[in-house]
Amino acid sequence: MKMLIRFKAINRVTRFCLLLTIMIFSLTSPVGASECANKQPQNQSISASGWGFDATNSRFITGDVAKLALADVPKLKLKWAFSFPGANKVRSQPAITEDTLYIGSSDGTVYALDRETGCIRWEFEADWEVRTAISVAKIEGSEVTAVFFGDFRANAYAVNADDGSLLWQYKVHDHIAATITGAPKFHSNRLYVPVSSFEVALPAVPVYPCCTFRGTVVALDALTGKEIWRNFAGSEPVKQGTNSLFINQYGPSGAPIWNSPTIDAKRNVLYVGTGENYSAPSNGESDAVLAFDLDTGELKWKNQFLAGDAWNIACVIPFGINCPKGEKGVDLDVGASPILARVGERDLLLVGQKSGQVYALDPDQQGKIIWQERVGRGGALGGIHWGMALDVDAGDGQLYVPISDYDYRIPGMSSPDEGRVEPRQPSLTALDVATGKTLWKKIMQPICGDSDSCDPGLSAAVSAIPGVVFAGGLDGFLRAFDTSNGDLVWQVDTTLDVEGVNGVKGNGGAIDADGAVIVDGSVYINSGYGLFGTKSGNVLLVYSVDGK
Repeated sequence: MKMLIRFKAINRVTRFCLLLTIMIFSLTSPVGASECANKQPQNQSISASGWGFDATNSRFITGDVAKLALADVPKLKLKWAFSFPGANKVRSQPAITEDTLYIGSSDGTVYALDRETGCIRWEFEADWEVRTAISVAKIEGSEVTAVFFGDFRANAYAVNADDGSLLWQYKVHDHIAATITGAPKFHSNRLYVPVSSFEVALPAVPVYPCCTFRGTVVALDALTGKEIWRNFAGSEPVKQGTNSLFINQYGPSGAPIWNSPTIDAKRNVLYVGTGENYSAPSNGESDAVLAFDLDTGELKWKNQFLAGDAWNIACVIPFGINCPKGEKGVDLDVGASPILARVGERDLLLVGQKSGQVYALDPDQQGKIIWQERVGRGGALGGIHWGMALDVDAGDGQLYVPISDYDYRIPGMSSPDEGRVEPRQPSLTALDVATGKTLWKKIMQPICGDSDSCDPGLSAAVSAIPGVVFAGGLDGFLRAFDTSNGDLVWQVDTTLDVEGVNGVKGNGGAIDADGAVIVDGSVYINSGYGLFGTKSGNVLLVYSVDGK
């Protein structure tokens, strides 16, 4: 938690010592070596913004924005790197305008970087870690272009894109364990904020009264930050007795919302996926897709894919007395954002689950399942973990599905995946959107060995452009595949040591959570995710044909 402690909370003596150290260091360091001569962005025309790059979360970047042909992908080389001081993971997917890149860090700093050189235009200090994707939007009725994001302690922010000044900050949830992981979604001058929680870990403490959080969506006025509505994944938890230490127990709870909302403007509906319940009894909103009215927050419909999935971290530790009794689940969230697709004369909502299952739902029939297809073994760490991509240029559409199938390994703990007999299938699969039929499938093979840090599983979200789909692996390799047949056309090891343009030495590691952003012939990717045995890292890497 050290990296989360903000400078303003340090006592005066420590603060003085830090300032003295900085002053001494500055005497031997090039002052402002990474600062831009021109601090203010000159063109805020938005190229790529938000988690899914559009309202429907397609994770597809059009050819006129990507400007990268299939034939040129093998020519990509490293252009520049930016290293985040003191970080062991990088997971804030950047937003990119005509001349500026916006990205958050694990120490809470949000940077505005020059897109071509990586020099720093401005910095903003959030209260806590920023791990959401960044969104940039022009607020209607004002002259302001804003940068939107959330932090680890459930604060939502709007910052002026020109100079990094705070427009507003609003705490969207008062639960002690509430957090924002999914990117807030801007639409029609509102910001829709999904709320998840790390309460899943607190029941490891036997005296913790498990559990009282429930997933939430909060709608805010984008100009003022004023709350418009909120709704929850289920009813308020109530007392359910006590555990063996006579500590009160509550339920149903959980159903966190880890993903960025999907906007269906035609039906005036917002879609989110939910996670498992933390405590018993389980409810009908966990491991599900929920549809909320955009204007009022009313729940229009829900579709649950797995009932009875009540699970928390106490279920994998010895003598975990807070593990739900009689409903021990396997933690199979809908962690990826649903994708709204147009197929012929109908719409389909495409949903991936950590079970390894893909579903196509009919949004006009209360989320009725049209087809479903299993593409991996699945498990607590995916299965389909963070996100699929929809290729809108491929006929009626191709859906690219990354599979992790990573084994849940924490020293001294058991695994919610124990007892699974199916073989692992770390892979990338292309499905026909209309039918769910597999068009091609590529199994990922280890390149660097058989250690955890060499696992080739695809946990991170994938990103597509015309002719190419980019997939980052837990082994730290970024790969590009031909969308017509799945052939590998390029791969690069992102784990190597680099010198950041900001003068900070860094290295890449596992690629997890967010995916590549492709704009004007450049590929932007975060590298480093030091959790669950995977390799840590602290860099943003930029590849282009005119690289070094």
